[in-house]
Amino acid sequence: MLGSVPDPSPVLEPFVADELWTARVPLRFFGIQMGTRMTVVRLRDGGLWIHSPVRPTPELCDALDRLGEPRVVVAPNFLHHLYVGDFVARYPVPVYGSRRLPRKRPDLEFAGVLGDEPEAAWAGQIDQAALGGDGMFDEVAFLHRATGTLVLTDLCQHADESWPPGSRLLARMAGIFGQHRPPRDVKWLLGRHKAEVKRMVDTILSWDFDRMIVAHGALVPSGARAAFERAYAFVQGW
Repeated sequence: MLGSVPDPSPVLEPFVADELWTARVPLRFFGIQMGTRMTVVRLRDGGLWIHSPVRPTPELCDALDRLGEPRVVVAPNFLHHLYVGDFVARYPVPVYGSRRLPRKRPDLEFAGVLGDEPEAAWAGQIDQAALGGDGMFDEVAFLHRATGTLVLTDLCQHADESWPPGSRLLARMAGIFGQHRPPRDVKWLLGRHKAEVKRMVDTILSWDFDRMIVAHGALVPSGARAAFERAYAFVQGW
């Protein structure tokens, strides 16, 4: 099922100097050692926007404290919430979650549910598009305007030769080896709500971006728009 793998403390790595950072940690999901990633955005007021937080180890917290003050935590889909409680215990900031999470995590206090309209804390800086699905899948995609960066969670995933052999095999079966795309199980779920998915894809393609961050797999420092168009070309046939 879902679980962490013994790992060193996550390290913050710059993606766009002085604006965007990520921290990647190992993660096992249904036997696939795929890793997961937190994204940190510096807002205009210097505060930090935290997307899909990982375990807040002392080392990670020290690195965050050197960057600025966390102001808000975003749990972008129904799976990326495992360390939200730990994170807000360390940083008591507002939490915003995707549509399913308030019911799934009644132990957490949510400041709001994420939709298509950005919250006041990041309006004008980060755009968003929400997918509700049928209760089996939900996700909110984000665009950091200043850096032209698309931030996704599970809508695009990627595997390469750095993955363990067994995980590479499963990734090939899922259709994500060597390319950024939704795995077959996610694609099947998306197909149950074609109109909503197409609306979201059209919204994302209306944004101006060239970079992409995904929770699972390689970052895309350039050419992200073309990569996303390839990943979701199938919706044009719906």
